Amino acid sequence: MSSFMSSFITSMAVFVGVTVVVVWLSVTGLRTYTERRTRRKEEAAEQIEKSLAEMRNSLSPQKQRLYQGDYDVEDTGHEAAQRAKEVTGQSASQALGTVGEDADQRRATEAESWATFHLGSVFDRQGNHARAVEAYQQVIDSSHPEAAPRAAFNLGILFEERGEYARAVEAYRRAIDSEHSEWAPKAAFDLGVLFEQMGEYDRADEAFRRAIEAYQQVIDSGHPEEAPRAAFDLGLNLDKLGEYDLAEQAYQQAINSGHPEVAPKALGNLRGLPMRYSERIRRD
Repeated sequence: MSSFMSSFITSMAVFVGVTVVVVWLSVTGLRTYTERRTRRKEEAAEQIEKSLAEMRNSLSPQKQRLYQGDYDVEDTGHEAAQRAKEVTGQSASQALGTVGEDADQRRATEAESWATFHLGSVFDRQGNHARAVEAYQQVIDSSHPEAAPRAAFNLGILFEERGEYARAVEAYRRAIDSEHSEWAPKAAFDLGVLFEQMGEYDRADEAFRRAIEAYQQVIDSGHPEEAPRAAFDLGLNLDKLGEYDLAEQAYQQAINSGHPEVAPKALGNLRGLPMRYSERIRRD
């Protein structure tokens, strides 16, 4: 009886330990997702400021003075649209279809793409989603090499937050297809997160499989920020799936990146793999 009780207690201790780890992984995944959403919003604000600076620098000195101090993220959509019209003499929708032949007109068209992008960001912040979508779509249709991928990325976030997942997937893929060095990896990462939230932790689940593929695409991009995070998330998903060998490889990639935030987390998860792997062997 003593031997039986000892074995029973040991088995229960292992079971409780594994349960705690699984719960911890789930909480970690939720916290990671929340952190990603917060970080994306902060990045969106930063990218607006950078875009506006680039836009002002592209203008002639006279037009720079016109814009000086005007473009603040708290402006109303009407004010932003009016200033965009003052620069080019036409509305955003009109300017996007105009290709100037001289340098001044090209600069004006360039500025108009950023102005429309800013306009979409303002509407997004105000909760005017219909007009934000319209503005972002105009920028995407302009095929501007910098503004269009950013607009597609922002549009993906907007649709995702509204629960319009099919449209979010389409927008993220537009950003990915641009092959932009910054926004394509970010979009692929968020697409992986989206598929992860839509799917189930099942090897046969299509959304879950696509999440893993999206994370791998980010890793392959070598992006200094997104690739380590994607490796960590890939490890986390494979860990939950019970694919411990593959999870170990993904965690190791995150560790090898030396990322100050992600590498330590990956190391902690990697150290917990042996216990979970041993428990799976006992169950099998």
